Amino acid sequence: MKRRTFYHFSLAVPYLALIVTGVITYLANGLNVFNDTPAPSLGILVGVLAFFTIAGVVWGPLYTWMVIVMLIWGRGRSTDDIRRLYMLSPILLACSMGIPVLITDPATSGKFLMEGILRMNNMGFAAPFLLRDSSQESIYIGVAWLFMAAISIVVGYAFVGIMVWVERKIKERGKFKDEPENPA
Repeated sequence: MKRRTFYHFSLAVPYLALIVTGVITYLANGLNVFNDTPAPSLGILVGVLAFFTIAGVVWGPLYTWMVIVMLIWGRGRSTDDIRRLYMLSPILLACSMGIPVLITDPATSGKFLMEGILRMNNMGFAAPFLLRDSSQESIYIGVAWLFMAAISIVVGYAFVGIMVWVERKIKERGKFKDEPENPA
């Protein structure tokens, strides 16, 4: 297997994890994922798996777009460029977590973004006059985005770490095929 192919296949691992967690969540709770689990000893584990499954509704479409863009961008790039982008992918996904927040509450999100733009341009003094006491609402939107971004980074780098470990093991065994540095 080529390293490039390995990176492309590794982009499918979160989808496989979503399917596995969805099946386990369904087997443990049926369609009622918010009830108590049948076995109290598995409660925390099943709760985490159910959270990952339900959160897939939010991160699934964003991750799919990121994968499509990464596959298109990777055409004609070196393997090291693809690896570098793969290592940064959790940060890219975390940045895109602002989109669901923006869709949920566009007015407050717009104020939050405007306040940020004003502060970046050293015009923070104008925010109270232009936005009329929106700082409290903006804090809620900012915390929601930050929470979702933090989860994306932690879970994303857990997947990346596992795949880097698998890559290292495959490399130690010499299973990667030689490939040209600049593919056509």
